[in-house]
Amino acid sequence: MKIADIVSTNRVKRYISLLCLFGAFIGNGFAQTINIYIEELSLKEYNQHLLTMALRHANAQHIKINVINKQLSRAQAFSQMDAGLIDVMWLNTNQEIEDRFIPVRVPILKGLMSYRTLMIREGQEAVFKDVETFEQLKAIRSGVGRFWTTTKVFNAEGINTVLTTKSRNLYPMLEGGRFDYIPRGVMEIAPELEKYNHLPLKLETTILLRLPTAVYPFVTKAKPELATIIEQGMLKSIDSGEFDQYFESTTLYKDTLKIISQHKWKVIPINNPILPKETPLDEAKLWVDFSQYLQ
Repeated sequence: MKIADIVSTNRVKRYISLLCLFGAFIGNGFAQTINIYIEELSLKEYNQHLLTMALRHANAQHIKINVINKQLSRAQAFSQMDAGLIDVMWLNTNQEIEDRFIPVRVPILKGLMSYRTLMIREGQEAVFKDVETFEQLKAIRSGVGRFWTTTKVFNAEGINTVLTTKSRNLYPMLEGGRFDYIPRGVMEIAPELEKYNHLPLKLETTILLRLPTAVYPFVTKAKPELATIIEQGMLKSIDSGEFDQYFESTTLYKDTLKIISQHKWKVIPINNPILPKETPLDEAKLWVDFSQYLQ
């Protein structure tokens, strides 16, 4: 059999597979409108755009999207996911969440959140001047949210942490000297410094933490067929180049690249013991590559 015939046969098989999924999706009585909940409001447009793109690449435009705009607590949202009232959420993955819901293992931010900078008080630069290793970093007090995934990692790795239940309290606590830094994603720190520009806080420009992190779409266990459709559509959008084109056009990416490329960083890797073993860290196309700026 010729290679072209094999390729054609494989395409037909994939097409038939998708048709079967659509049949199951509709035939099992699932509504063609899916309910999605976007916990992080700043990612609302981005997440919805990626989902629409994925459905289009999976030839599933007949599935309509209903965005739940009511603000829910994490416990409320998870309860509604369990009950099938919410079909899709986007979450920073860990094993507990992957056991509860169906992960679509395509990181929507391509690992941007794996890069963490330090927000510090003005005038405290000397605290970090000679920090070169993880062991040195561990002794310095970090301010973190009690329920952050990052907090679970920091505690597991023995990093000195000061906790608060309400994340908004971290910034005045940092100003008041309760701790020495707040770890923030490179994509987060610029807008946060702008928001809290009335406080004497700044970006520390020498230390960059590398903590492997993945934010996925998660699907209610009531709809495994939907999870497969979204996964296949996302992978097709990556292979077509459309995913990266949209990703690199966003302020999230541009702001991150600007900060990464402007400074000479000491990269301190942090092990993430709660990252599930199934995380596709070896699939280069799924992750952003800043290696040229981090020599």
